[in-house]
Amino acid sequence: MTTTTGSADFKHPKCYANTEGGCSTRISGEHFVSHSLIRLYTFDDPNVTIQHDNGFGVRHPVSPRRFVANVLCEAHNNGLSDADAAALKFATFLREIALRYQNGSGDWGVNESVEISGDDFQRWVLKLLATHAAGNALTANGELVKSPILDDSIHLLLNRAAWPTTWGLCVAADATNPELKFDPFSRIETATDNWWGVTPMLKNGDQTLIGGVVELAGVGFGLSLYNPGRELPEFNLPANPLRGSIRRPSVMAWELKGVRKQVNFTWDDHHEHKNITYTMQRS
Repeated sequence: MTTTTGSADFKHPKCYANTEGGCSTRISGEHFVSHSLIRLYTFDDPNVTIQHDNGFGVRHPVSPRRFVANVLCEAHNNGLSDADAAALKFATFLREIALRYQNGSGDWGVNESVEISGDDFQRWVLKLLATHAAGNALTANGELVKSPILDDSIHLLLNRAAWPTTWGLCVAADATNPELKFDPFSRIETATDNWWGVTPMLKNGDQTLIGGVVELAGVGFGLSLYNPGRELPEFNLPANPLRGSIRRPSVMAWELKGVRKQVNFTWDDHHEHKNITYTMQRS
């Protein structure tokens, strides 16, 4: 397919990433969750259908090619392919291990690792949240909400700006926080049919998208598009879904009897990056 690009300052009215122009003249169907991930988890079954389970967004079963929102132009959609690739690489790695492990009745195997761009994966989490916001598929307290997207979020998504130190991706470091899941191997459904999810964080009043939690392959990733105040006591209150988390890990690892399955995230920023290891026990 040929992408027809408008002038450098052309802003397609249906493209949520049009803040500084650079749009193509044709709008595209942006999948609510990456098409490559749907194909992975359904074994590319041509007869599979998918829908949102919250009653909004895509409200009835459709083929994967129709699980889309017309919210990005072709140019900006194509420009986010590296983000989709990072998510696919992460999910493929964990899913293959989970299918072999079979909830503890199978084989944990030997040490394994994979290297993934943390920058691209962080953008994928933001893209999923932004697409749901632009596609009117977010809910709060069971009700559909229209959630504006900050221009700053678009600049981060399109790699036009550096992430502030206090913003960005985070993962669980506190086992008591149920919002940030960290065990992709003990529930086989995370490798089959319950493999993704999205929960937004919205600003009081105008419902602006300020972050959220995205699940992929049984792992929860928090994202803040503001300073959540980690240094404050309130950060660790039960109502905060990001409590007890660490930002932008360099390593996420799962260890069972000395054998590690490890995701190495690479980052181009100058922030601190910590390692996190989750110790597993065979049930």
